[in-house]
Amino acid sequence: MKLHGKTAVVTGASRGIGWEVALAYAREGADVVVSARSENSLRELVEQITQLHQRAIAVPADVGEASDVEKLVNTAVDVFGKIDILCNNAGLLEIGEVDQLTVAAWDRVMRVNARGPFLCSQAVLPIMKAQNYGRIVNMSSGAAIRCAAGYAAYSASKAALNALSLTTAIEVADYEILVNAMSPGYLKTAMNPDGTRPPEDAVPTAVMLASLPSDGPRGRFFRFEEEMIVIPESPQIDWTK
Repeated sequence: MKLHGKTAVVTGASRGIGWEVALAYAREGADVVVSARSENSLRELVEQITQLHQRAIAVPADVGEASDVEKLVNTAVDVFGKIDILCNNAGLLEIGEVDQLTVAAWDRVMRVNARGPFLCSQAVLPIMKAQNYGRIVNMSSGAAIRCAAGYAAYSASKAALNALSLTTAIEVADYEILVNAMSPGYLKTAMNPDGTRPPEDAVPTAVMLASLPSDGPRGRFFRFEEEMIVIPESPQIDWTK
């Protein structure tokens, strides 16, 4: 088992990609803390994980609310004593062209897709630093790179998440904490009913990034276990000029 003895926190786990990733982490030997805004939607998932002979708890949380994130992380540590893996999966899509998108819709997307991973990462990093171990998997999107009309808020939020992933990876370089982002692919979910692939197709990449060896990649972007160049390295350019 690739994650034997590890403790994982998965946000947005009540359905779709988060549900499948949480189950996959459990199959690989991890105890799992699953989170979403409603605890009721997580009860069946907790039951399925326990049937895999792994421990699981559900902690309702709005990832955009700092107090909720603090409760989520504190509960995970109180129950399991540590957090080895964080999968920032919670996400929100609001479609609208720039001159038609409301400020409220923009803020809702940024709150979940960018502020949420920031708050969750900020909360777990002191724990991971103290144990000198951690893996953070940020569920990004190809929309951060391949922009399309109507997706301004979503694309911008995922581009921000990619930048957050790289920045965080640089900041924790002295610890065995690997932070990476991934595109799950064009998957059929409640948020994307037109998707062409099932949610479980995101699992291999999510497991790979959660189980990276100490010398594994950091601050990178993956799609179906293949590394993609999102923020190109340009050593020949002096960005201070």
